[in-house]
Amino acid sequence: MSIAAPSVPVPFEDQPVPRFYNREAAAFHTHLGTYVPRRIEDLMEAAARDHGKKPFLSTALPNGASATLTFAAVEKHSANLARYLRDELGLAKGAVVAIQSPNCMSYIVAMLGVLRAGLVLTNINPMYTAYETRRQLRDAGASVLITSSLFPDATEDALLGTGVERVITLALTDFFAPVSKAAMNFVLRHVKKMGRPLAVANVSMAAALKRGARHATPVADYAPDRTADEDAIYQYSGGTTGVSKGVRLTEAGLVTNVDQFASLSPHMIDKPGQTMLLVLPVYHVFGLFASIIALRNVAHLVLVPSPKPLSNLKAAFRKFRPDVFPGVSTLFEKLMDEKWFYQNPPQLTLTISGAMALSPSVRADWTALTGSSVIEGYGMTETTTLISVNTPDARTRVGSAGMPLPGTAVAILRADGSLAAPDETGEIAVAGPQVMAGYLGRPETTAAAYHAGWLKTGDIGYLDDDGYVYLVDRSKDMLLVGGFNVFPSEVDAVLADHPGIAEAAVAGVTDGESGDMMHAFVVRRDPALTAAEVQAHCAGRLTGYKRPRRVHFVDELPKSPIGKVLRRELRALVGAQT
Repeated sequence: MSIAAPSVPVPFEDQPVPRFYNREAAAFHTHLGTYVPRRIEDLMEAAARDHGKKPFLSTALPNGASATLTFAAVEKHSANLARYLRDELGLAKGAVVAIQSPNCMSYIVAMLGVLRAGLVLTNINPMYTAYETRRQLRDAGASVLITSSLFPDATEDALLGTGVERVITLALTDFFAPVSKAAMNFVLRHVKKMGRPLAVANVSMAAALKRGARHATPVADYAPDRTADEDAIYQYSGGTTGVSKGVRLTEAGLVTNVDQFASLSPHMIDKPGQTMLLVLPVYHVFGLFASIIALRNVAHLVLVPSPKPLSNLKAAFRKFRPDVFPGVSTLFEKLMDEKWFYQNPPQLTLTISGAMALSPSVRADWTALTGSSVIEGYGMTETTTLISVNTPDARTRVGSAGMPLPGTAVAILRADGSLAAPDETGEIAVAGPQVMAGYLGRPETTAAAYHAGWLKTGDIGYLDDDGYVYLVDRSKDMLLVGGFNVFPSEVDAVLADHPGIAEAAVAGVTDGESGDMMHAFVVRRDPALTAAEVQAHCAGRLTGYKRPRRVHFVDELPKSPIGKVLRRELRALVGAQT
């Protein structure tokens, strides 16, 4: 079973094959018009049929306890959940099901069950407040919520005033041996005071699977006619405006993006039987993408519920000895500061870095310590995940965001909408089969996100003569200081070079007379470091208008769940101190 390839607004017959593409990537690019992405249903069935006894999913807890499901078991459980949702609950094709949970095996089982059932998935951050959860449930039109048993108060509050009619509860300890599960649930509930039975009607994941098993509908019959432009996922993102909204992603776009990625480095990606340690949250598009890579490549996916503190990862690294490790620059940097990590580093085959720029110094140190090849990707939720990739071979250009994925066109737009020349800075725009179908219920916002068929990313950058993508900064983060444009990432990099600084970031606060005043927020490595020393360091490397005017020492930088620095919260800190 397959679905037609997504349409591409920019004509690719006019797009030459980049000279840096390997044979597989060139073939993908050339034959995009006849390429047909596989269904997730087909990927799951093939993995279970051909590799049924191999491990697919494991939940790894900080105390060293773990449990594992094979491909055959995951196929059975996700099929039974699909049957429960469609035949037991009577959901129609296209109904929306929300999942809100930390990483665990049940999350992946639920995700696959929803997609195999022909329903629409919306992932919700488990750290959301009840208000934030309620807003997304309403906006997405969710009729079912699959939620963790760890946050009953927030769940009960969030359901008020939504269209959710059914609740399924899952647990970190689902699929553990009964004795181990009972012991750990006792500790969670009575010692750590986490979780209690929900006060609203609900069924457990185990009960849902048991009821689903009563039905015999072939799962492939639930959505045999799903088209390439049919919504499969409402993935919420701030996009280029900062206001959370549902990004409409398709199953075809998701599988296509994984295939695009794999075609650029097939010798690294297409290696069945590898073990991938996933600490990135599955609810984030990067974690979702990594999960589908694991299914496609018959990899063993080891899920860690929470990477904080980082010592939570110690048992998983030691027990499962991963080959592949997706993450972000700040995660790699922090891990290398952990004594248990640098004294006994894992020997990785491949590191996949995304969601933020990878510092060249972090890249070099990480490679030296772990022996890992590094693939760095650039993308956004609106492009399913990836736009371009820096491959782990001679084609890598450190400092760039890499080459556009095959089947993907990247352009630089001037302020008037015309196309910029090589090495000319402007807004990065993209077209390709992985680009979103639009924003849910927001036609005007969707229209504003495009220019002549190009999706505007909100990122500032340029292309070199060979077509490699270079990022300068986010357009919304760009500062105007004394009439000059300043890109915060440039100043961040200078600050990070100071040996007494563990990490730092800058943010601008509007000054009515001169535009933005730049503030530096610094986490000390050297407790004796002074503001004057920080400013002297910048004075030696940056022209006057690029230097921070104020230095604030903080214990940590505010970050998103995947490690991106939240500059809006830095700006709020300035307001709170004035």
